[in-house]
Amino acid sequence: ECRAGESRVSPYSRTLVCLQPQYLGGSLPERHGGCPPDDGPCLHSVPDQCVDDSQCPSKMKCCHRSCFRQCVRRVTVKQGTCPEDRMHCLSPIQHLCHKDTDCRGSSRCCLGACGRDCRNPVR
Repeated sequence: ECRAGESRVSPYSRTLVCLQPQYLGGSLPERHGGCPPDDGPCLHSVPDQCVDDSQCPSKMKCCHRSCFRQCVRRVTVKQGTCPEDRMHCLSPIQHLCHKDTDCRGSSRCCLGACGRDCRNPVR
């Protein structure tokens, strides 16, 4: 059930959520920061726990987690985008970093063919 003044909407086919009127029909506010890496496989689908950042506590963001959305702690995201990696990995996957702040200077933690490592971003 929705609280007084809220409306039920279905932004995703499998999830019903209640939103306050100011969020219906407009763009929803997005919090600063980014989502942590989501490299995990989708083992089983569960209902989304949020639709946007406004449904999460103040230090959290609504992020994709394999095959659903969940409120998770925000991470710092450095500027630039990770370079594209077209290689194929012949060795086991190994992550040398997990988030941008694990990397020095302006380097970003990027997902490559053999796992995450620190790389210079493409501007």
